[in-house]
Amino acid sequence: MSAKNKQEMVYGVHPLQQALTRGKRECYKIILEQGKPPARLASLLDLAETHGARRETLPPEAFRKKYGKLNHQGVVGYFSPLPTLELETLIEQAYQSCSHPALVLADEIQDPQNLGALIRSAWVLGLQGLVLPRHRSAPLNETVAKCSAGAIESLPIACVSNLKQAAETLKEKGFWIVGVDMEGDRACYEFDFNTPVTLIIGGEEKGVRPILKKTCDFTVSIPMAGELGSLNASNAAAIVFYEIHKQRAAGGSHSKP
Repeated sequence: MSAKNKQEMVYGVHPLQQALTRGKRECYKIILEQGKPPARLASLLDLAETHGARRETLPPEAFRKKYGKLNHQGVVGYFSPLPTLELETLIEQAYQSCSHPALVLADEIQDPQNLGALIRSAWVLGLQGLVLPRHRSAPLNETVAKCSAGAIESLPIACVSNLKQAAETLKEKGFWIVGVDMEGDRACYEFDFNTPVTLIIGGEEKGVRPILKKTCDFTVSIPMAGELGSLNASNAAAIVFYEIHKQRAAGGSHSKP
């Protein structure tokens, strides 16, 4: 199969609903278990029909054998790959949507569940986009789509060859580069996020790599009371994303960074 006709799976009611509603990619077919579709799938199937997607059914045994390990909720779809943006386009769109946009740069997050949860938090808490490396990162696959609850279809995402160069470009475009680090310069709630900012979230175990830490204008930490050491990437990201959301709602009361 050529790259042009490559198909990617999306499964679960909400991820499929979001993929069809957002319409960023073509839906080739929807596959169901043979029998009367559950009522909760009615609106999804109607939407798929309006997009011209084929509907196929498999006998129960064949469907379970093929998709039984997935949390599919009775429905699976095949789509064209998710389109991503050039970094310059992401920056332009971010400034168009917010006077002080917030982006996140994911430094080698390789667990697709972690990446999916991070994308979901970024979208729900109002960030303007995500920058991912083309290599040494979890691919934007069906697991990421499912764990993002479909937010992968909505959050603007740029893929770049070099994260360090991307951080330098973001600086040139007016963004402060802020690393989230256990030993950060200040607590995240002490930093004023009412300014264009790009958060660097490090990957599992390693955190923000030294080469990227050197690009940071500031680093922030998440004060913790427990003794387990650190949060995983998506949990840490969600806490800082919420701080950004809270400060925006309050209109910004902290001193400038």
